[in-house]
Amino acid sequence: MADQQNGSQDDKPVDDLAKKLADAEKQAAAEKMRAHSASAQDEDESGSASSGESELTKMTELAKRTMADFQNFKRRQDEERRTIITMANADLIRNLIPIIDNLDRAKQHVPAGAEEWFKGIEMCTSQLHKTLNESGVKPIESVGQPFNPDLHEALAEGPGEKNIVTEELEKGYMLGERVIRHAKVKVGQG
Repeated sequence: MADQQNGSQDDKPVDDLAKKLADAEKQAAAEKMRAHSASAQDEDESGSASSGESELTKMTELAKRTMADFQNFKRRQDEERRTIITMANADLIRNLIPIIDNLDRAKQHVPAGAEEWFKGIEMCTSQLHKTLNESGVKPIESVGQPFNPDLHEALAEGPGEKNIVTEELEKGYMLGERVIRHAKVKVGQG
């Protein structure tokens, strides 16, 4: 609701500029008509009408440039707003990741006789992963991939193909194109 109100408030200056531009064009047309009739009566008056016409043309161009500048400003503001929201989401997600890790570890160690109880925990974990995925959070694919220091943090080396991730010790996550947490991996020695 607030976005709709802000959107209509942001559009008002653009609408005002468009109205002023239309008014200026109408004035230019009227001025042309007056100048044309005045030139038929007296050539001296046509010279002053011509200067008025050129001034009106300059003002129309200025109004067009101002409107374009305002639209560019509005676009930049929207981009900055989205960036700020993404950064705020990144902080929240960074704080949720250890909870996700612990729930995923709990799935690996279900005590005997607690399988039915564990189904509820598994549903919650799946829902949390789905929600994060819909928010743009993606796990970093690591095992079998070439080691990339922008995505991975090498904690150990072991047998395996050189510079290829052989084991993922802790899952990494990205939000869009930004790394939220690097994947902690074991890399092959070759």
